Amino acid sequence: MAKKVVLSIAAHGDDAEFFAGGTLAKMADDGHDVYLVIATHNDRGSFRLSPGELRACAQPEAEASAAALGAQGVFMLGYVDGDLGDEKQSVLRGKIMRLIRELRADIIFCWDPFAPFEDHPDHRAVAWAASDAATFAHFPLYHPEHLTDGLKPYRVTERYWYSKAGWQTNRLVDISDYMDKKLAALYGYHCQMVLTVDDFVQAARATGVDESKLATIDALKFKPYIQTAMHARNGALGAQMGTVYAEAFRYEREEAPNFLHGTAE
Repeated sequence: MAKKVVLSIAAHGDDAEFFAGGTLAKMADDGHDVYLVIATHNDRGSFRLSPGELRACAQPEAEASAAALGAQGVFMLGYVDGDLGDEKQSVLRGKIMRLIRELRADIIFCWDPFAPFEDHPDHRAVAWAASDAATFAHFPLYHPEHLTDGLKPYRVTERYWYSKAGWQTNRLVDISDYMDKKLAALYGYHCQMVLTVDDFVQAARATGVDESKLATIDALKFKPYIQTAMHARNGALGAQMGTVYAEAFRYEREEAPNFLHGTAE
């Protein structure tokens, strides 16, 4: 199998790890070069910490998570959490396209730009910017300043979009041997994992769950809660393909046109 460059593009630290961590670890283990792009600093994602404290956590936690996956490196775009949609789309597209051209990325991972009912504005913004960047990165007239900087156009040939809805899924990836790495990558995002459990408790409280069932949950000891959630979700996906654990995607791959096969229509 030919070595490829894989570029994961996420709005926040832990997006990719929740939805694609096992697949990215598997690709790194298969010898592909995996890189992570994180658009924001997660600086509003806490019920306990200040924005400044969260910004200070962002880079080291991202690097710890990337190391657990076996990734080659992390690129932080530095946007404010929640405000990514305020950036001009062509500017965000250009930043992602620059990385595609610089790294010569063959495969991208991201939120699905065509997924319905996505409620986070950062997810919607990065999904469209990543899709547009991947679609036009091989067009030399898009962002010609990149050419001036010595970067050549490059064609992305595969796209893995996170699939949150079963009816959108057309590819399941067996991650049975990579669940430990997926969990280790998630645990690297200490601030985000505490937030995840805190948010779960607050949501449960708001929907009327008996307080006695919530009183013993300690978000600072998040590992068993995250492990249980991931085993349940990825276990259910694995059962669909007869494996222990799996991750789900809407997958797209460029194919040679029919006329090259002698079957022009």
